[in-house]
Amino acid sequence: MSRREFLEILRGQLSGQMAQGKAAAHVRYYEDYIQSQVRSGRSETDVLAELGDPRLIARTLIDTDDGTEVYDESGYAEESYGSDDYAENSTGNTTSRTKSYRLDLGTWYGKAIVIAIAVIIVILLATVLVAVAPFVITFCIVLYLISWFKKRRA
Repeated sequence: MSRREFLEILRGQLSGQMAQGKAAAHVRYYEDYIQSQVRSGRSETDVLAELGDPRLIARTLIDTDDGTEVYDESGYAEESYGSDDYAENSTGNTTSRTKSYRLDLGTWYGKAIVIAIAVIIVILLATVLVAVAPFVITFCIVLYLISWFKKRRA
């Protein structure tokens, strides 16, 4: 099988199964990968044998596609936009859109952000407790003294 045949089979299997931009980005990725491996001295046959059946690759890509990413012409992914993400003005024209970002807890920086937020919350709680503690202690002492004086009178 040649590179052209591999890419055509992959393209054919992906078309109609996912967004056109995604399918094109996946095909472009494999095309670039094959070309870079051939440029580095490997034979096209070896690279294609390593990749395996393009139908299986396409099935894997389709099965793992969750429909949330949209690929631009450079192959980079950004969050997809739903109809609720666009604001309409009185003439019905779309005026703006919002992007949303997800925190990936599987990465070191995602975990670091969560730990930093937890530390900040603990510090804030401790600061509030230290600031309020003298007033609470004083109030408790006054209440105790009042009840003690009432018991002595009776």
